[in-house]
Amino acid sequence: MNLSDKEFIKRAYSSVPMYVELTGDLDINLDNITEIKELPTITKEEVVKQDSIIAADSIPLLYGNKLIVKKTSGSTGKYMDVFWKNKDYVKSMLPLWLMRKRMYNISPDDRMCFFYTMMEMGKEQDTYMNKSQLGFSKSRLDDENLHRVYKKMKEFEPKWLLLQPSIGALLCEYMDKYNEKAIESIEYIEMSGEILSESVRAEVERHFRCNVVNQYGANEFNSIAYECPNGNMHIMESNVIVEVLKDGKGVEDGTEGEVYISTRTNSAMPLIRYRIGDIGKICTGKCDCGCEWKMFELTSGRVSDYILCADGSRVTSYTLVRAIESVNYIYENVIRQFRIIQKNIEEFHIILVVDEDDLDMCDVIERVFKESIMETRLAGVDYTFEYKTRLIPNDENGKFAYFKRLVG
Repeated sequence: MNLSDKEFIKRAYSSVPMYVELTGDLDINLDNITEIKELPTITKEEVVKQDSIIAADSIPLLYGNKLIVKKTSGSTGKYMDVFWKNKDYVKSMLPLWLMRKRMYNISPDDRMCFFYTMMEMGKEQDTYMNKSQLGFSKSRLDDENLHRVYKKMKEFEPKWLLLQPSIGALLCEYMDKYNEKAIESIEYIEMSGEILSESVRAEVERHFRCNVVNQYGANEFNSIAYECPNGNMHIMESNVIVEVLKDGKGVEDGTEGEVYISTRTNSAMPLIRYRIGDIGKICTGKCDCGCEWKMFELTSGRVSDYILCADGSRVTSYTLVRAIESVNYIYENVIRQFRIIQKNIEEFHIILVVDEDDLDMCDVIERVFKESIMETRLAGVDYTFEYKTRLIPNDENGKFAYFKRLVG
């Protein structure tokens, strides 16, 4: 742990109520800490349960609405607001932009297209556009809307795309079905948000005929690791510290275990030794791409699945995630965690974790959820709801699957 890391951690542990409490409970002397592994680990469950993870000097900014707010949920099903000072957010993104430019000649002002669950809370938007970005809602990606999306993408002439692998696979399926050709302006596609399988990578490369690059990140930290032209994922060491633990203890490089991340940039909400819920390993050896940062491999993590419809078509599960996010926007994060289970083609079981005081809102939550489903193929199916007041534990593999399909 270098001097700047030690100073960052000391400030965090002196100003964040959750850490101050930990310091007292565990009798931690910050002046004697020499390695980050001497500090306790924390989990998302612990952070979600309390409102004491904001640094003291950032609380006035929070109440003045001067912090950037990013929501986590989609991959884990557990909701949490992540707060950033603007300068820290920019600093956290800088290494990613430098890598994009140096390795693939991608700059912030290059035109790009992307897909989102909800662009702005409280507003229904099929598209989002500014000078260099064109975004599309993931909610209603049936054939009719994919026609519209693909046409707009061609007209926009993006240089690159930022996609989840499941969306990339859906675009390839659409291109095959309607004999659509690759958009000639696209030179680069970045995949993030889910594990990128080699089969999906190969399909996207074949259809779009360009570089397909993997990026591992999370809203809690922004970019964590990025793929170089040699196919190696390099840890963004100026932004995060990555550890791999097994049974609570650090393992040697090359050994698989649970991934823990510490921020080096977010001073407003400094998550330190945070269990992100993924399985991976820090790789041995060096890469000859010129990047000195350690290499990393994500071996098990966030994998999105598709909903099967009665007509044989598929719908991204983000459609129902978006409906849950709409409920949370209207009722101020009343849903703390969720799980969606497709039991058969036209039957879905929705498990919602809420506070005990909010159990009298069940009828309202269910009504708003159903009203917020924008995909017609899912509007008439049966939804049953189950409510819990305790967070749902992770699955046996250490991951939490927010969506499970028991049919097909």
